[in-house]
Amino acid sequence: MIFQKIIHRFLTPIATGVYTQYNRLKFKLHQVEVGTEFKVRGSIYIKNYGKVRIGNNVTMNSAGWANPIGLGDRMYFQIMQGAIVEIGNDTGISNTAITSAEAINIGNNVLIGAGCKIFDMDFHPLEAKYRYGKYKDNGKIRKMPVVIEDGVFIGGGSFILKGSHIGKDSIIGAGSVVSGRVPPNEVWAGNPAKFIRYVDEPVD
Repeated sequence: MIFQKIIHRFLTPIATGVYTQYNRLKFKLHQVEVGTEFKVRGSIYIKNYGKVRIGNNVTMNSAGWANPIGLGDRMYFQIMQGAIVEIGNDTGISNTAITSAEAINIGNNVLIGAGCKIFDMDFHPLEAKYRYGKYKDNGKIRKMPVVIEDGVFIGGGSFILKGSHIGKDSIIGAGSVVSGRVPPNEVWAGNPAKFIRYVDEPVD
């Protein structure tokens, strides 16, 4: 056990450095703008046809071993033509899937737990006649920007759907489904996510 702890202590920084440089190169090839002090553990999947900008001192876990809570296997970026994804400074994201066809803005000092999904689109039209058959039309897919303001904490396994706007310093409970506006400094949870209490309210 002691030997394993010693190995982990010395090898983890080396692995982080190797993965960080590997992902920096991958991001450069996919025309992603990355700030200083970027750190990655694991390999990130990316398909970018839009614009992605990542701020300074951002940390990403992108492997089961990098965040072994049993949610999500890696980071996924799927950015469609014309979409814009921005991630602010001092933000940490683990094993999360981000798909954008419009715009996703993640602020500074945000924490996003493992296994989260952030989508600004529906993937398929909601009307049955446009989903299949002779009238199938993916042009009818609905898209709305997603905004996650500074200081937000999103618990693992949550879904942040199109049109969501999460206010500054708010908390989203693990496993929640957010679709709409969450005011600042509030705790929301559930499916669909609902108001639980204020962030600064004493907990019994």
